[in-house]
Amino acid sequence: MSRALLVLLAVIGAATAGVVSSGADFTAKSTSPTTIGAAADFNTVAVSLGTVNTPLTGTVGLTATASSNRGVANVKFQYAPSGTTDWVDVCTDTTSAYTCSWNTTTMADGTYDVRAYATDNAGYTRASVQTARVVDNYTLAVTLDDPGAMTGIKTLTATASGVQSGIYYLKIQHRAAGATTWLEVCSGNGSSSPRSCNLDTDALPEGDRELRAVVRDGAGHTAQSTTISRKIDRTPPVTTPSIPPQATGPVTVSAEATDTGSGIQSVTFQAFYMGQWTTVCVDTTATYSCTTDSVGVPDGPYSVRVITTDNAGVSVTGSTYQIIVDNQTPSGTDVTAGNGGTTSGRIEQNDWIRFTWTEPMAPASILSGWTGAAGQAITVRIRNNASNDEMHFYSGATQLNLVLSATDLKLGGNFVNSDAQFNATMAQSGNAITVTLGTKVSPAGTLPTAASSTMTWLPSSLAKDLAGKASATTTVTETSDQDF
Repeated sequence: MSRALLVLLAVIGAATAGVVSSGADFTAKSTSPTTIGAAADFNTVAVSLGTVNTPLTGTVGLTATASSNRGVANVKFQYAPSGTTDWVDVCTDTTSAYTCSWNTTTMADGTYDVRAYATDNAGYTRASVQTARVVDNYTLAVTLDDPGAMTGIKTLTATASGVQSGIYYLKIQHRAAGATTWLEVCSGNGSSSPRSCNLDTDALPEGDRELRAVVRDGAGHTAQSTTISRKIDRTPPVTTPSIPPQATGPVTVSAEATDTGSGIQSVTFQAFYMGQWTTVCVDTTATYSCTTDSVGVPDGPYSVRVITTDNAGVSVTGSTYQIIVDNQTPSGTDVTAGNGGTTSGRIEQNDWIRFTWTEPMAPASILSGWTGAAGQAITVRIRNNASNDEMHFYSGATQLNLVLSATDLKLGGNFVNSDAQFNATMAQSGNAITVTLGTKVSPAGTLPTAASSTMTWLPSSLAKDLAGKASATTTVTETSDQDF
């Protein structure tokens, strides 16, 4: 027997030592698979990351699909600097469909790998990766100030913001509308912000012109401003205003405006009120007009002007006009007489009588054709009426509109024993009209002397203020005691 066989029998004997037979029949037979599966074959996780576009800015929506025979526990969305394994969790979702909102503004700009990392309920995992996704949240921007009307030398100003690593260049450009090439007003490397430079519009042809600013920072980002469109038009608009001299209640002002260049953009009506020019209204449609209620401002004179602006932004301020606002009803406030002669209390040459209203009256409403100038010749008649004589005012046979009727200026005393008549003159100053007696026409001889008295005056409703409003006919009582 060979030595190898003896060794084998010894080993078998040692292995079976102490084993007791059961007495049952035993057939030794076993079957083994020809291969044993590796542990990886038990991982049934499948995951797919939805498309992640590049570049990434702001908040990005990430999606993924995942499955496993054992059920998916969760999907993590992660990022890492490209080419590294330094994965950082963005968020975890446990429910299909798997989604995540990724705020890329919280991280530095750069290139990243992004993955969806799925784990099933048995702990198996798989990942779906998309590489080289660029995060770019730079905030570089540039604005160009609106230069307004393109006339003469215009200063253009551009301002950059959100600059990284300094400004590489900041340019201001212009071109004719529709042109393909931008012309530089100014440019240069290492520019500061804001930057200003001048454009001589007089050297450019009339027509539409576009303006913009362009900036590039040291990190290589570029941005440009919104394009501003302006028209070069060196022909100013022409305006002919129509402003009424008086205003009562609603008042309408208007203007004819033309522009042979760019056309009329607007006509602005302004009034000088409380120490400054105040816009009443703006009209953009011909015919240009404005209606406003004058009741809301105090009575009195106001300066009015019109500003016309064409579509190129050129504005022309017209001449100043005066309009008198008058919404109150005029009324008499005082009647008084004065002694200009030699004897107090006697009606004689150079004596005078004055009528005062709350505001200036239109002189032509007192006597047709009169301008208010001094020296207007009239006739004064004094009617004998016992102890309350009356004074009447005429131009020829026409009664002046100083009193309501021929009997409505009562002297309150006995100044004549029979009717008398004087030549006289009339003058206006402010709110008052003064009648000054001239030579006595009749009767012959000296008129009597009367004691001080109180006159009463009833103004005529035919007397009108400068706005054409009729005077009230309320009785006015003399406030002084001197009579002629």
